[in-house]
Amino acid sequence: MPRNEEGALARVRGVVAQSAPALAAALGGPLAGAAAEALRRALSNEDDDRPLDEVILAGAPATLLALRRAEHDFRSAMAEAENEAERIAASDRADARAREVAVRDRTPAILAACVIAGFFGVLAVMLFRVLPEQAEPAFSIMLGALATMTAAVVNYYFGSSAGSKAKTDLLRRLP
Repeated sequence: MPRNEEGALARVRGVVAQSAPALAAALGGPLAGAAAEALRRALSNEDDDRPLDEVILAGAPATLLALRRAEHDFRSAMAEAENEAERIAASDRADARAREVAVRDRTPAILAACVIAGFFGVLAVMLFRVLPEQAEPAFSIMLGALATMTAAVVNYYFGSSAGSKAKTDLLRRLP
C-alpha cells in the first residue's frame, strides 16, 4: 500500500474513532464486515458518488451525524445479538434441566459430582504435596480444565451471573 494511502486510511480511522468508537473498534476485529456495512449504509448517498473515505475525510456535519447514528444503530444491534445469545443459552440450560427431570437421569449429577471432586482433589494435591517438577505443568493444565468444568457445573445447577452483570451494566449507563 503506498504511503499516502496509509496516511489517508489512518485519518479515516481517526475521524470514525472520534464519532463512532464502537464502529472503529469493530473495523479492526472479527466484526469488520458488519461495521463496514453499517458505515456504507449510513454514508451512502445517491447524489454523492465520492468514495466513502473521501466522504468521511470531508467531515461535513451531516456525515458526522450519520456516523453517530450508525454508531448508535451498531451498538443496538450488538446488544440485541448479545441478548439473543443469552436467551438461547438460558433456553438450552432450561431444556437440559427439563430433560433431566423428565427422564430421571442421574448421569449429569454424577458427572457434576466427579468434576467438582476432581477439581478439589487436584487443588489439594497441588497445595499439600510436593510435586515433581515435570508433573507441575500437567497438574496446572488439569486444574485449569477442571476449574472451567466446575464453573459450567455451577452455571448448570445454579444459573449464570451473566444476566446480573448485564443488569448492572445497564444501570451503570443510566444518567
